[in-house]
Amino acid sequence: MKEPPEKNWNHIVIPFSRRDSTVIEHDTDRQQLKSEVLAAVREGAAMADAAAFDEWDRQVIGDERAFIARFGFDRPRCYRESLLRLKHAVDLTDREIRLMKFTSSLRFGAHGVQLAASRGIAVFGRGLIGLLGLQMLEAWLLATRSTEPAPILILKLAGVAFMLMAMGWCVHQLYVQPWLIQRRTQEQ
Repeated sequence: MKEPPEKNWNHIVIPFSRRDSTVIEHDTDRQQLKSEVLAAVREGAAMADAAAFDEWDRQVIGDERAFIARFGFDRPRCYRESLLRLKHAVDLTDREIRLMKFTSSLRFGAHGVQLAASRGIAVFGRGLIGLLGLQMLEAWLLATRSTEPAPILILKLAGVAFMLMAMGWCVHQLYVQPWLIQRRTQEQ
């Protein structure tokens, strides 16, 4: 077997085994070199992602238009910094931040940005979803007692079901989801 050159690391080819993982490889030097290269590649990829992410955040803090393009609303620089610190501290996504702002569940105060979703509104939203479920049940029961031809009845029932499910999704997004996001961040 040909030994790799000692100092010129640019020409090393690492053969990855295609054998079953239960077979133990006896060449410890090759295994050690393989693990070192994989660790270096993972570290480099992680550093590249972190550097690009930090640069994007710095640009958003400094540039008001970039902040508006990213989050869909405008705030002074101190709140932009506080919002990004909160985003990283509790692991929020940009979409979750936009939803929290749309539902007025972000509080901008003297102490920075805080999540302020209401539990009562979430309970109200779940109650509305329950009522929509009862409406669906009522539509189903009325359809079973109807004398209309089956194709028309199926179309009407499908239309009602689609409308009720769409309304239930909207209620969940606007009333329940902000509370679930806040509860998830409090558990961390």
